[in-house]
Amino acid sequence: MFLTENSQKPAASAPRLLRETVYEQLRADILNCRLAPGSEIREAELAARFAVSKSPVRDALMRLEREGLVITLPRQGYRVASISLADVQDMFHLREALERACMERIVRHASDEQLASLEKYRRFDADAWGEGGFIAYNRGFHRHLAELASNVRMRDHLTDLIDQMERVVLMSVSSVKQGNKQSLVDEHAEIIDALQARQTKRAERLAERHIASAGKRVGAALARMAVRE
Repeated sequence: MFLTENSQKPAASAPRLLRETVYEQLRADILNCRLAPGSEIREAELAARFAVSKSPVRDALMRLEREGLVITLPRQGYRVASISLADVQDMFHLREALERACMERIVRHASDEQLASLEKYRRFDADAWGEGGFIAYNRGFHRHLAELASNVRMRDHLTDLIDQMERVVLMSVSSVKQGNKQSLVDEHAEIIDALQARQTKRAERLAERHIASAGKRVGAALARMAVRE
């Protein structure tokens, strides 16, 4: 389905909706690695792809540049931002701090019913997560924790960080052994146990260790990929 600038929407809302749609689709393509890190992006090609003028494409690229997902190439166009090992380390360090803070908020503010909603993450059922598979399950668990923290700013920062780290996960997923999946699910279950028992310090320690371990795995995978290249 092509996007069109001739919409039946009111004149004031149609251009805004068009720009949001182009932005969201481009952002999803970058985060899902359909547009690979380092690949060039040209306004004209995107305008043709979405069947729109260059204006909404340019607006979307400028927003993505502010988010650090796109780089401007003078007199050439744009390029999808590469992912460096230093970037990965920074992201995981920030995520450790945010998820640790979430634990304290969840213990203090989440109701018993909300804590019970974590039960579905005690196991990974491939059929339940469709094409997204384990990555969708893992993302769902951490986004759910962010929601339960009942802090809108923290939730927004953390979910945005989780989204941006999706590229890192996808780039390294081929290096993760099948057996590691259950160990990650077990770590989730331990965090759930601590939260439901309202053991703040234990939950914080487990969450911090969980993210730190993930950072080491991803960093090692990216380092191996760099050596192969």
